[in-house]
Amino acid sequence: MSFSLLLKSLLRRKVITALLLVQLALTLALLTNSAVLAWQARQLANQDTGLQLDQLLRVPLKPTLPELRQQPALDELISRQLAAVQSMPGVVAVSWSNQSPLVFGGMNGNIFVPERQDTTDVGMVPVQINGIAVKEVLDLPLLQGRWLEETDQGTDALVISDKLAKRLFGEQSPVGQAVSRGTVVGVVADVFMQRYADDQYYASYSYYSLPGADYGYQLLVKTAPGQLEQVRQQLPQVLRGVELETDIGTIQSFRELHQTLFRSESGLATLLAVLSALMLLVAMISAYSHALFHGVQQQKEIGIKRALGASRPRIMLEVLTESWLTTLTGAAAGVLLALLLQQQLSKVLSMPALPWYLLPLTVLLLLLCVSLATWYPARLATRVSPATATKTL
Repeated sequence: MSFSLLLKSLLRRKVITALLLVQLALTLALLTNSAVLAWQARQLANQDTGLQLDQLLRVPLKPTLPELRQQPALDELISRQLAAVQSMPGVVAVSWSNQSPLVFGGMNGNIFVPERQDTTDVGMVPVQINGIAVKEVLDLPLLQGRWLEETDQGTDALVISDKLAKRLFGEQSPVGQAVSRGTVVGVVADVFMQRYADDQYYASYSYYSLPGADYGYQLLVKTAPGQLEQVRQQLPQVLRGVELETDIGTIQSFRELHQTLFRSESGLATLLAVLSALMLLVAMISAYSHALFHGVQQQKEIGIKRALGASRPRIMLEVLTESWLTTLTGAAAGVLLALLLQQQLSKVLSMPALPWYLLPLTVLLLLLCVSLATWYPARLATRVSPATATKTL
């Protein structure tokens, strides 16, 4: 078998071969990047949030009357709403908060240890202002110190998440230590707060009255197992019964918030997976057509080879080898294209680098699919009769 003859055969069909190479390269690039995005979407969706996603609800609220958005009327309104929701069947706990976990961004600020600002300054840490019942709602295990109490309202008492405590103080106990936001009185377990914070699990919790509600506030509701939908349906009526002059936003479960948080990655991964499957199918059809057309064109040549003693397995191997050579050439260009596509996607998505083992695996998959598509045309080529092929010579 001569590779130079194979190359000459391919070069005689420049346009068809070039189109097949481009198609194979695009297919490999899409396959590799969609695999990475699908893996990343799965990892993000399955990471531990520290929250009971199927028992928690977020209720966005905003008083419509200006006087209700100011103190002291705001505190009084929130107290009535909390009491009404807490009395609902199926509600375990409820608290107010300036913002909810499992969001893209929100109220953030930097935090640091005053004596070591140059080494401890963290730029984007969620500022959680909430009622003391938020510990029970979010089920925050206390790891050090104490939780916020009624006597802490309006003071600089602060509770921080465990990951933030380690970032600021290392292995040293943070309890009683001063930071730029106040004095740390406790440390709680990490929960997923904001995606675009410096770290998704950083948070500080304070207890004081909201100065105003021009941007609204949230009620965070923990329901009993299996009671989430029932509570969700009753909440609007209960809250309107407390105060009609209140806008009630879309009530969402934390499971829905979590899905929304990674919808772009999941959607893009699904889209690329569908496109990859279609491209792979089209590549197989093209390889099949290419091999079949070539086999028809080369019937006389194949017949002569058979008359000169070439065996059927040898003829089939020649057809398959030509297909493999085309596939490997297209795959080589596809590797470069895959790396270029990954670089472009990483500019708009938090996408990891392509794993080193993924590219050869994708090349093997492409070879397997093209081989399957070429097998039948190759088998037809072996059935060419030497007598039939040479009788017109």
